[in-house]
Amino acid sequence: MPYPELVRLLGRATSPPGAARRPEAPRLTARQTAVLTLMAEGHANTAIARALSCSEHTVKNVIYELMSRLHARNRSHAVARALHHSLI
Repeated sequence: MPYPELVRLLGRATSPPGAARRPEAPRLTARQTAVLTLMAEGHANTAIARALSCSEHTVKNVIYELMSRLHARNRSHAVARALHHSLI
């Protein structure tokens, strides 16, 4: 039986065996998305805190969580990964 026909009958994705899947995009909170958007615009932590009416410490904590969720090494990498996943 041809593979595409078998996949159709089984109701699964139509990618051939061994094809790499795109990793699922991480879910972000509204605060994380706002911080990430301001990071992408080039704002420093102080400016982000002022714009979001929160403390700089809160911004640092949100960025720390973003780095973990996005598996990013630095701010630029976090923005690039967010763009890759269409999060911003």
